[in-house]
Amino acid sequence: MKRALLVINPRSGKGRAPSVVQIAQRIAPTHGYDLETRSIEGHGHGKELAMEAVRNGISLVIVAGGDGTLNSIASGLLGSDVALGIVAMGSGNGYARSLCLPLDAEAALHRAFTGEKKRMDICFLNDMPFLGTAGIGFDARVAYRFDKSKSRGMLGYAKIIFQEILGTPPMHVTGEVHSERIDDDVLMVVFCNTREFGNGAVISPGSRPDDGLAEIRVVRKPSFFPLIKAFIQIYTHKADKSEYIRNLVATEATIQQSGTLAHLDGEPVEVGNVVRFRLEKERLWVVV
Repeated sequence: MKRALLVINPRSGKGRAPSVVQIAQRIAPTHGYDLETRSIEGHGHGKELAMEAVRNGISLVIVAGGDGTLNSIASGLLGSDVALGIVAMGSGNGYARSLCLPLDAEAALHRAFTGEKKRMDICFLNDMPFLGTAGIGFDARVAYRFDKSKSRGMLGYAKIIFQEILGTPPMHVTGEVHSERIDDDVLMVVFCNTREFGNGAVISPGSRPDDGLAEIRVVRKPSFFPLIKAFIQIYTHKADKSEYIRNLVATEATIQQSGTLAHLDGEPVEVGNVVRFRLEKERLWVVV
């Protein structure tokens, strides 16, 4: 019998993640898996659990949590033959949505046990990995505030977005992506390995995590009414039609920002004024 590890983030899904354990224990044997379960207990613990699973001969690690939890586990699986299964239980679930994975917990577990394993690209900002999207500017500020907030879920997230979009001044960025120069005041710069932030906000409709390329979206800040239109375009998968979004296809870039914050899969980090981006092909097995 094959061995699988289920890792849950007890905070995810407004505390619903532990309920996944009972479902997983019930269905794992029907798919030929002997299942172990662990809970993330703090920052960095997810990576430790993943590395331990690799050492112990686990063939599948399933994660019940949000994009930040996926990031933590995936960072410990990079370069190994251990596959990542996904039960999306976060506030946005951008990576699972981009891969068109089920959002229902039981359906997601069945997919994790039976789906196809595919090699996915992984991206890095200043040597820190991310699976889906990373960014500087507005979205990094939103991630920082949401991380500090006691209010979880879409409503709390939307409130912070509204406050920040009205109050955040443009940020100056400079850099070069291949032969194209960036020197502009922007709302944000988004590094996209997948198409969306989460909750249906599709910032980069053409991005795929298995094509060996990333898209860097340089977003200028419109005035109020064009801003509303831009948000509608993002939520209707028409971001490519926005005159305020410049797209650069890349595998590496260096950008200087006037701020110091970034986010990696929605998790805020301090990166300083110089941001170095790179993509590495086929570094992670993911069950799709």
